[in-house]
Amino acid sequence: MAIPRLATIAIAGLLALSAAGCAAGQGNANDGDPRTLRIAHNSNAAALPVQVAIAEGIFAKHNLTVEFTKVENIGTLPGTLGRSFDVALSVPTTVIAAAQQGIPVTQVSGATLDVENNPTGFVIGSKRSGVTDIKQLAGKTLGVLTETGTTHTATKAWLKQEGVDPASVKIVQVDGPAQADQLAAGRVDAVETVMPFATNVLRDENAVNLGDPYLKLAPELSAILWIAKQDFAARNAGVLKDFRAALDEAQRFIKANDPRAREVLKKYTGLPDAAIKAAVLPTYTTEIRPDDLKVWLRAMKDADGFSGDVDLGALTAARN
Repeated sequence: MAIPRLATIAIAGLLALSAAGCAAGQGNANDGDPRTLRIAHNSNAAALPVQVAIAEGIFAKHNLTVEFTKVENIGTLPGTLGRSFDVALSVPTTVIAAAQQGIPVTQVSGATLDVENNPTGFVIGSKRSGVTDIKQLAGKTLGVLTETGTTHTATKAWLKQEGVDPASVKIVQVDGPAQADQLAAGRVDAVETVMPFATNVLRDENAVNLGDPYLKLAPELSAILWIAKQDFAARNAGVLKDFRAALDEAQRFIKANDPRAREVLKKYTGLPDAAIKAAVLPTYTTEIRPDDLKVWLRAMKDADGFSGDVDLGALTAARN
């Protein structure tokens, strides 16, 4: 069966990055102290524990040094692992697509968990555009963080559940920090987004929260996670155990020191004070949840026509 267009785009990008990493020279690999982790993530609030662990010296307490690089398009990161980075923020759909094409990545930690009383995924419409229900997206323009991410896959699955052809919706990519302005200006009729960007979008009196697309797939679900190459994870199990322990400590710090945590959030996201103050922080977790990948694989097949054999067990091999 042919791989659908969006999956093909994602896979082509992953393979190009992997090939570029190989061609760039073998010296890019982290051959030094494995306790120095080169980490990449975007402006998602899911990364707050990493940033708090850096800012508060928590990684150092666990004998870890972290070199951080911000990369907004995290869909590009699997192919850079083992070359430019050791650990990266990613999403299940990207990880599954990479695995199908032979890019050997595995989850090394959870990041956040979507639950009914604390959603992190949002589809937000606009009264001005006449989008106050998911069914009204047909023929409209939807701004998305990425066409290959979990939010978009879940939204397409939700549209199909509601009898709306996802192909009837025009898709444009809009970075999280720009989504509020793009929706308010009417350049898009709705946006798919996550925290902390959703808070800024919802400040517009015309904005309408249509719901959490993740929770249309399961009562609770992880939609973002930390990954590494499988060989790196196998060689450095102790280091990654300490990485998770540092994140656990950072999560406790966030709960006990909300004002300081929001200072850190503002620094790496660049969002305005009002949005940072109003943001509802995600439910953080380092738990690796193999069954959630089964939910995402099913959603990819239903929404995108994704096909092929994927060893999901290899994608959570680091959980022990």
